[in-house]
Amino acid sequence: MQPAQSALLETDLIHTFVAISEVGSFTAAAKRVFRTPSAVSMQMKRLEEQLGRPLFHRHARSVSLTSDGEAFLIHSREILRINDEALSRFRIPQLEGRVRFGALDDFGTRFLPKILSRFATTHPLVEVDVVLSTTIALTKKLEAGDLDLTLAAFGKNDVAPGKPVYTEPLVWIGMHKGQAHKRTPLPLALSEQGCPWRAAALRSLDEMERSYRIAYTSETGQGQLAAVLSDLAIAPLPVSLVSEDYETLGPQQGMSQIGLYQLRLCEAKNMGSAGKAFSAHVLSSFREVAKA
Repeated sequence: MQPAQSALLETDLIHTFVAISEVGSFTAAAKRVFRTPSAVSMQMKRLEEQLGRPLFHRHARSVSLTSDGEAFLIHSREILRINDEALSRFRIPQLEGRVRFGALDDFGTRFLPKILSRFATTHPLVEVDVVLSTTIALTKKLEAGDLDLTLAAFGKNDVAPGKPVYTEPLVWIGMHKGQAHKRTPLPLALSEQGCPWRAAALRSLDEMERSYRIAYTSETGQGQLAAVLSDLAIAPLPVSLVSEDYETLGPQQGMSQIGLYQLRLCEAKNMGSAGKAFSAHVLSSFREVAKA
């Protein structure tokens, strides 16, 4: 199977390919893309001829991706994303205005650069003011009308406002090969009172009847990590913050699980059209994170 020379990939074929990869069947994908199974089969035959590689392992009633298919899926989703952005840029009337957006300081450098960059591509005339702070402070600003929408953290089982966009485990973090977790009482580096991470962590220690003392308090995860890196305390933080300088502490170190937390997108009641567009963009961005 040789790739077609100077072939241009058709987004219609790519859209069908992604649908098949998600449902695992030509027949089920045909319903999703409003085509017949035979038409879908012909589409994928043409796509495989263009690429010069087989994309599917074909089974009796289902299909699975080959290694080339899995690699092409990554490119496919990126192609469709860029296509959607290009269409949005020129089809959607140009919005103007200002959006006041609040996010957790710890997630500002992780998610915001890509979110802001993509939004600027599709809505270049909208001004975005960003406030980085804690969940408590952001919630107060939203209620006071000082922000249009916020990205704040809540416990997985909390009765909380907004829409969940991201879920991740909280874990106990100590310095790599550190000794802080062996001390009694257990020294903790915690976020400020009212933070759901703090509440969940202390609840897990109370349930295991482990004695502890609050050695350090910081508004940000980076402040907590500073105490951890000095081996002066351990901290309850998202698992994604664990790097080679730290280690996750579990049952082998005498620590129990903390649980999950959520990032939730909360909106002001009278948010304008620019804010609504930015909100939809944030939700879309986190769906891409979930697929990755």
